[in-house]
Amino acid sequence: MSVGGPAVLVVAEQLRRRVPGGIGTHARGLLTGLAQLAADGVGRDVTLYASRPPSGGQDPLATLGVPLRTSALPARLLTRAWDHGVVMAPAGFDVVHSVSPGAPRTRRTGSRRVPVVVTVHDLAWRRHPETTTRRGRHWHEAALARARDWAAAVVVPSQLVAADLASAGIEPLRVRVVTSGADHLPPPDPAATDVLLRRLGVHGDFLLTVGTLEPRKNLDRLVAAWDRARAGFPEPWSLVVVGPSGWGPRPASPARGDGVVFAGAVAAPVLAGLYRRARAFAYVPLAEGYGLPPLEAMRVGTPSVVARRVPSVDDLGAPGVPVARLVDPLDLDDIAAGLSEVLTEDGLRADLTRRGQAYARARTWKEAARAHTALWDELA
Repeated sequence: MSVGGPAVLVVAEQLRRRVPGGIGTHARGLLTGLAQLAADGVGRDVTLYASRPPSGGQDPLATLGVPLRTSALPARLLTRAWDHGVVMAPAGFDVVHSVSPGAPRTRRTGSRRVPVVVTVHDLAWRRHPETTTRRGRHWHEAALARARDWAAAVVVPSQLVAADLASAGIEPLRVRVVTSGADHLPPPDPAATDVLLRRLGVHGDFLLTVGTLEPRKNLDRLVAAWDRARAGFPEPWSLVVVGPSGWGPRPASPARGDGVVFAGAVAAPVLAGLYRRARAFAYVPLAEGYGLPPLEAMRVGTPSVVARRVPSVDDLGAPGVPVARLVDPLDLDDIAAGLSEVLTEDGLRADLTRRGQAYARARTWKEAARAHTALWDELA
């Protein structure tokens, strides 16, 4: 393995969270891509940085195959210390890159300050402030202001977020669009998937949706649209909802009270199995900076219904015919029609399967890692 280029500190505090969410998936995918580059002899000297590990047992971040530096402070205190500039990034690195807006500042080395890169995944709290808490909005606005004031570069996953940052006053020359990969899930575990479906009482085909249970994911409208559409289905298919609890009320069950199954968080091999087993996939958030779940579904050939302006499928200025059935996330009739078409129309299903799979398989973490290393080399 060849390691060259600048020494990079990757701030991965999101992996300490109870629900790492899409940012956590991004962080792990990026590390996988960097390992693939290293196997090709073009690796980089990367070290992870995070807060004090939980007491007892091995630190899970130490199992990721990357050198690890930890703070003596627990997660909440460390983040606050970064916010107020009380704690700086460890010295000895050429570039510091935080995979989320929470980032430490750096010290000067001679006449220059070590450059900081911040990844901003979305500005959803501005687009739909009602879908987050007042405290969350305040923190994200402050973090965005810090990135605007002193980040050497800001990485975003889509042209949509790049446009949002331009509106927020961040110069386009400092913004780098790097699309995420879709090849991070392990092979499916069919036996464990069958066990879960039997436990949930799901027999035969089903519609799948995946995401943290929180207002921004718009699950109430998806459930209502599914309930409206299913009278026309040839079989009593279920809607399987996969994902950990975030914040806010649990999505309501349909009027008839059956057919919606909440599976909670599942292991990655089981998630891969559910994607493969599902008859169709639906993802209709109110706002998204990228949106990994549709790519995960399409990569294994599952035809998908996706909200417009989910950038992984429908980015600003994206050319060509959409690879999913796009719907208005605020229009129950449109969502219901999309579900009905993708679940029942064989020609559409075959077309979306073919084109969606080719599209998703072209998105790899190795290429995302290559774009990151090119940026680090430029800044160092």
